[in-house]
Amino acid sequence: MANKSRDQLMCIITEASFAIDDVKLYLDTHPCDREALEYYQKYRQIRKEAMKEYRDCYGPITAYDVEASKEWTWIEEPWPWEGVC
Repeated sequence: MANKSRDQLMCIITEASFAIDDVKLYLDTHPCDREALEYYQKYRQIRKEAMKEYRDCYGPITAYDVEASKEWTWIEEPWPWEGVC
């Protein structure tokens, strides 16, 4: 996923998040379905990598990711949902 734009990364994160949420509902009623578990793990990893790349390149993606040791930096950049996808 190297060298993705902010918009591309937000789209990857959004799509992977949707896939994860969708398969979680299925797994609630089919917890032993190996194929669904593999699907969940695949998209969980994709999301994790995209979230890390986003943070590394563009800053925190949620307020929980802010390093607030000296000041609140969450307001310094456009928020992740502003003008993407």
